[in-house]
Amino acid sequence: CASGPAFEGGHIKHGMKAVTGAIERISIKSNYEIEYATVDDAAPIGLCGSAIIDAVAELYRLGIINDRGRFKAGINNPRLRKASDGDLEFVLVWAKDSGASIDITVTQKDINELQLAKAAIFAACSILMKRKNVRLEDIDSLLIAGAFGAYINPENAKLIGLLPDIPTERIKFVGNTALSGAKMTLISTEARKTAEMLSRRIRYIELASDPEFSSEFADAMFIPHKNPDRFPNQRKF
Repeated sequence: CASGPAFEGGHIKHGMKAVTGAIERISIKSNYEIEYATVDDAAPIGLCGSAIIDAVAELYRLGIINDRGRFKAGINNPRLRKASDGDLEFVLVWAKDSGASIDITVTQKDINELQLAKAAIFAACSILMKRKNVRLEDIDSLLIAGAFGAYINPENAKLIGLLPDIPTERIKFVGNTALSGAKMTLISTEARKTAEMLSRRIRYIELASDPEFSSEFADAMFIPHKNPDRFPNQRKF
């Protein structure tokens, strides 16, 4: 699935899992200076998924990339440079500050990989909402499971079009629900009954075979989306 590897650092030039030294949060100032936080406060050696989301959101917010995810020409700053493949890349950490003694960058390919990942997720959200006739204003809570979700900046996730444009307070990070659910079913008869009941109600949807998936996916490749009405609160960027 396109939504998997990029959020785990896969297919990203300096991507990595959230281990010691991984950059987990990034902020880019208007003068292009970078602020970041790393796992265990160690010297930075790469980017985990949450940092990639932050980086692309910040690049878009500052007008360094356009709504197609392409670096804009004519920006005169040493951080934006031509990479070995001929495309542009943006330097987040210079080698002298890096625990790996190399420049840590976001490349054009990295941005494209994130676009593929976020487009797959948002297209899935769109199709599920259409199937159940649910509007954005109908969503009381959006639950993000898994350890990865705990590190996502929800504002940045909405800005790039990864998550629906709903009020941030409705987005809730619920941690490792698979593990929590397994524990509950081991110690509670009622929890097991509930799990069995839910398993009978849940329906599997093959998104790839949905006739609308391709068009939804293509529209979601834009940042945040081809249709600005889908992300009204992000128009100011």
